[in-house]
Amino acid sequence: MDSSRIGAPLLPLIPVKTAQPRVARAGVDRQRLFDLLDAAMDTPVTLVSAGAGWGKTTLVSAWARAGGKPVAWLNLDRHDNDPQTFWAYVVAALRTAGLLTDGNPLAALTSVPADQRERIRVIADGLSHLPDRAVLIIDDFHEIDDTRVLAEMSDLLRYPPEPVRLLLISRARPVINLHRLRAAGLITEIRASHLAFTEPEAADLVTGHGITLTAPDLATLLNRTEGWAIGLHLGAGFLAVHHSRSVAEFAGDGRGIDEYLTEEVLANRTGRQRRFLLQTSICERICAGLANAITTGRDGQRMLEEFEHENDFVVRLGDRPLWFRYHHLLRDALGHRLQVESPAMVAELHRRAARWHAANDSVMEALTHAVSAGDWTYIGRLVTGQAAPLVLSAHRSALVRLLRQVPADRLDSTAELMICAAVLLFHDGDYEAIPARLDHARRLLRRRPGDEHRPVELMRLTLQLAVDRAVGDLPAVRAGCDELLALLATDVAAGGAAVTQQRAIALNNRGLANLWSGDLDAAVRDLWASAGASRAAGLELAEINADGHLGLLEVMCGSVAAARQIAGDARELATKRGWQHTVQAVAAHLAMVLVHLERGEFADAEQALQDGMRAHHSEPEAAQRVVMLGAQARLAATRGEPAKARVFLEAARADRSPRTRIPWLDRWLAMIEIEADLAAGDIGAPPAGITMAGGDLAHQVAHARLALAHKDFRRAGHLLDPRPAVLPYTAATVEAGLIIALIADARGQAGQAVELLSDTLHLAEREEIRRPFLVHADGRLDDLLQRLQLLHPGDGHATFLEELRSALRATRKTAATEVLSGREAEVLLFLPTMLGSAEIARELGISVNTVKAHIRAIYRKLGVAKRSEAVARARDLGLL
Repeated sequence: MDSSRIGAPLLPLIPVKTAQPRVARAGVDRQRLFDLLDAAMDTPVTLVSAGAGWGKTTLVSAWARAGGKPVAWLNLDRHDNDPQTFWAYVVAALRTAGLLTDGNPLAALTSVPADQRERIRVIADGLSHLPDRAVLIIDDFHEIDDTRVLAEMSDLLRYPPEPVRLLLISRARPVINLHRLRAAGLITEIRASHLAFTEPEAADLVTGHGITLTAPDLATLLNRTEGWAIGLHLGAGFLAVHHSRSVAEFAGDGRGIDEYLTEEVLANRTGRQRRFLLQTSICERICAGLANAITTGRDGQRMLEEFEHENDFVVRLGDRPLWFRYHHLLRDALGHRLQVESPAMVAELHRRAARWHAANDSVMEALTHAVSAGDWTYIGRLVTGQAAPLVLSAHRSALVRLLRQVPADRLDSTAELMICAAVLLFHDGDYEAIPARLDHARRLLRRRPGDEHRPVELMRLTLQLAVDRAVGDLPAVRAGCDELLALLATDVAAGGAAVTQQRAIALNNRGLANLWSGDLDAAVRDLWASAGASRAAGLELAEINADGHLGLLEVMCGSVAAARQIAGDARELATKRGWQHTVQAVAAHLAMVLVHLERGEFADAEQALQDGMRAHHSEPEAAQRVVMLGAQARLAATRGEPAKARVFLEAARADRSPRTRIPWLDRWLAMIEIEADLAAGDIGAPPAGITMAGGDLAHQVAHARLALAHKDFRRAGHLLDPRPAVLPYTAATVEAGLIIALIADARGQAGQAVELLSDTLHLAEREEIRRPFLVHADGRLDDLLQRLQLLHPGDGHATFLEELRSALRATRKTAATEVLSGREAEVLLFLPTMLGSAEIARELGISVNTVKAHIRAIYRKLGVAKRSEAVARARDLGLL
């Protein structure tokens, strides 16, 4: 996935969902249930589970406000059936409640990790750092039916994080694994039998409605309702209004609940009040502005506050009277009555709600209402005009669920809907089918006024760029970026955050296209410009992506130390924000793989590689896949595993799109292939003549190593003749200096060899580069280093030099151990003794000729010519 897919790190969060509901009228003393909830806090998990109308939310809200305990509250709805959205709201609830103190890993989290394992780890870690006995209350958990969210909640609850207390409120038992918690006594369950009103509680409730019942009538009402809170409220209200009616005339058992609610709530209302309630029932949450837009009135605030004051079926969300919701049962009943009385009006009401939400940047809510209205044309305009951050982000699946509700035969009716069809294809990974859709969108656009073209063109270019980058068509990426930047330049006067963000993303795309095409100077300019623009625009994910590619550029062609700083900072920011396993962090991980490889830190390189693979897995991209496999191949070749390196190289060249064009990376793979051949001892026939290999210094070094293996010192020297370069190529420069020193030593120029090696060591130590020394690990290099150590004891890099010699000995020991057969190792043990071949043969029970064959093999593998040298080399390697 590319940085062009970076929009808002999270879906625009709705603050009211993290507000604790307030109940206008309480009046009933339910201390027994407060005591039950207090006792429940001794277990890490509490489940309050009962059907609609049992007073779950009212009870828990009153308890939370009365207890003086640290409480975070989250109200769920059907839009939260996405793992990243769900956990984003959990974090938002904790932040709203002020429970994320300094040091909590969730405090700086601005986006939930896309990787499932990392997501659970980060959330669990953050929950374990909450204040003691903090309570996280999640209301309406029954709204969650997404198997991924349920599975992650089950994983979290396998070992509930201390010290937080989790309280779930649900109409049904959640589809999560609670068996282990029950068996271990780690969960308290409060059900309908607990919530049912007792006689004293029922008496308090009916008294609150201004009526008094005899003991037999109260018992009858309680019996008919079975203690059901909403039934008791409705019954008391029924009797308060109909003084002449008896308790026996109230059914109270849930039958006809629609009639009860609508009659009791709508009874004696003015026409305006009645229309207000019916029309605003289309919304899960309502505020004055939204209510006014839907009803075309101006009295939304007064209406909502009055209804909240009058009954418990309209609930204020939060301390301030800004947002409200209707009781679920009331909303269902009002919605049904609206469909019966004014079915033709419903679509128009949803259209009004959609436009209000769009004007207030609530894109998902706007699209939800537009879908309910069947306003397909508006959906297209909304997607192209406002949904780009969602289309090109990790939260695309939430948008796609809505777009799949657009009838298939309408997706080709407008240019904007054709873009929506392309979004669906992009989500499905059907890249080859997208260009035809985008071309069709352009044709449809020609019939429209010019001022309507820009949003569609911007979205078309952005999608095409994403496709081109995914398949690795870098010339197309560069051309598309040029076109997009030219289009954005027309908006420079208008400015605005959106233009700045899109420009940063376009520069990022062009920078990486220039990088993998080999235009390194242009890549440096674009990537630095993108990183700066991303910081200015607050696009931290885009900044991480740009810095990651700058890190790759530096480690491959520039300074290893600079790469370590840039990529390290990018990874640190990604980890701080919980993004280390997002696709935008892949480049930073891969840069650190190569940095650790140059520094000889193979274990750290493996860890960074694992991080990169996990991040890349979510949405593969051609160029990043090649870098990842190339890094694996180079790591294997450096560690003396050429067969494994060749497997990775073969994979890097396989399964490519016909459109893949990554010339610089292909040359990089060819360089690694030479390194794998050299590691395998497969140097082929010596090249004829002195020809330059072409490419940059790193490629020249690889060919010089090949010439050195053939003892063609003249060709190796010519290949390493200094040439002007924009970038310093520190790793390649160190290896070039090392090869030149080895050539001088081979030619008998011992003093010059030591001086050349000393210069090379200064750069290697400054950049902490060790890999070139490890791949040239033989006795000749160790001897040269030892001479340098003796001739320049106070040269300032004695510690680094000794580290290198130790690493070389370890590398040679490992290599020798791997190449000597078991029988050869046994023969080697006899070489320091005075025993001859015949005596060794008798000791081992083999023939003399076999002993002699093993001794010849030992000489060859240790690079020596006689027995005393073999003993000395074996002792040097730690084999004896």
